[in-house]
Amino acid sequence: MAKILIVKIGAIGDVLRTTSFLPGLAEKYEPAQIDWLTSASSRELLEGNPYLRQVYTWEEHDRLSGYDLVIGLEDEKDVCRFVSGVGADRTIGAYLDQGRVTYTPSAWFDMSVISRFGLERANELKKSNRKTYQAHLADLLGIPVSPYVFRLLPDEVEYGRRALRDLGIGQNERVVGINTGAGKRWPQKSWGVEQTIELVKRLEKKLGVVSLILGGHDERERNRLIARETGMPDGGLHSLRGFAALVGQCQALLSSDSLAMHFGIATGRRLVVLFGPTSAAEIELYGLGTKISAPLDCLVCYKKQCELKPNCMDSLAVETVYESLRSLITAR
Repeated sequence: MAKILIVKIGAIGDVLRTTSFLPGLAEKYEPAQIDWLTSASSRELLEGNPYLRQVYTWEEHDRLSGYDLVIGLEDEKDVCRFVSGVGADRTIGAYLDQGRVTYTPSAWFDMSVISRFGLERANELKKSNRKTYQAHLADLLGIPVSPYVFRLLPDEVEYGRRALRDLGIGQNERVVGINTGAGKRWPQKSWGVEQTIELVKRLEKKLGVVSLILGGHDERERNRLIARETGMPDGGLHSLRGFAALVGQCQALLSSDSLAMHFGIATGRRLVVLFGPTSAAEIELYGLGTKISAPLDCLVCYKKQCELKPNCMDSLAVETVYESLRSLITAR
């Protein structure tokens, strides 16, 4: 039996989308025993995953050894040092070689901060890239592309239903999730509050739908404002899986490039996703919806601040976003 360790610790949404290569990995190395090393904040997303034997957090990494294959998907030096030192027969991805972070041949890592071409060329490659993250990982691992592997438990589905009832949303009402914020790490991924308010009012007036205002701790102030100005319900704060359950109750979802988007993909929601400083090409929507980007040459800059006014996200017109949502909502 092949013993495999996946090392993916980073952003929660990135961990979630990385579950998409579990089916292909299990098939290629059958019979396989697959473990996953992640962060404490991401652990609950992976627990109960049918493809995983065990989920470990970074705090437990010293316990791990004896693998046939380690897949390193982080570029931090400490993590790469662990990947190199775990004693696996084979390593795929990023690792440490003579004190330097390097990686096995990979177009994905060619676009990263550890690119063998240097950061300037890596940024050019990222901007010109037209392949999804899933396609890059499938090439790296020699497996087919698969959907996310994430399933809500029955009591979690009921949690989402109950949350809607508690907000006064009727069972037969059409609900659109609205997550246009993006947290503090990537503030430039957010769509404007005023534009969001205008869109929500238009959705109610023209389509008669309920807009459920979604987000995390960093979006509390803006979400309260949007809810107050539109009269629409504020979804509030939940655990990770509770938030996924709430997203799963929406007939459609408007989102920035954020965790809500990944939960929308994982739960099969119809989607309209707004992109600006990050790459739309990297995101696989599996035919669930539409990506919208402003027609600007400076897209995919990955800047956390921008002096351009209006910037790429502010340039996304309410009418354009509305029409994309209308098509999803009214489609059979």
